[in-house]
Amino acid sequence: MPTALFPDLTRPGTLVIGTRHADGPDRQRALVAAESGALETPPPGLAAVSWFLSTDGETVLTLAQWDDDTAVPFAGPPRYRLDRSLAEDHETRVPGCLITAAFDVDGPERQRFFTDAVIAAQPRDDGHPGAISAHFLHSVDGSRVLLYTEWTSVEAHQEAAEAGDHDQGHEIFSGTPGVRLTHGGRFHLQHALRCGAAS
Repeated sequence: MPTALFPDLTRPGTLVIGTRHADGPDRQRALVAAESGALETPPPGLAAVSWFLSTDGETVLTLAQWDDDTAVPFAGPPRYRLDRSLAEDHETRVPGCLITAAFDVDGPERQRFFTDAVIAAQPRDDGHPGAISAHFLHSVDGSRVLLYTEWTSVEAHQEAAEAGDHDQGHEIFSGTPGVRLTHGGRFHLQHALRCGAAS
């Protein structure tokens, strides 16, 4: 099991998030090993990188945190900034699973409207005990929203889905004009680098 910590999305900076297809778990791990090995001397401005493996063995998600926008490569995966987070101030549980849902949206106004709608639909009580946090990431170019949620386990997320806890959210996902769900996934953290040092 990985001992690395999940990234702190509330730290200032720009997030560069991308996914790649992998032909099975062995290929997933090989991709992570190759990429992390190539970052033994990180470029200036790169604060941290986290690699997640999808639970179906088909995808690697990479999340790079950059301190300085001017250092972020122009080419490559989308750039995001944190818009809002839903989390308890004194949360101590350790995430065991990352759930993502990615959306194409028709501009910055749709980014804000959609995020507001999803937050308004959250339960007013404590929600499912396995839900730890939710982070709403907006692409810098105004074309995407990424919902990044931390859970105690895959089983907890599945339990919440089967109980219908997500039904209202899914209605918003599919029924908001100018918003299109493109993909999502369940991931486990495989490896993380912080400030150029392996975690």
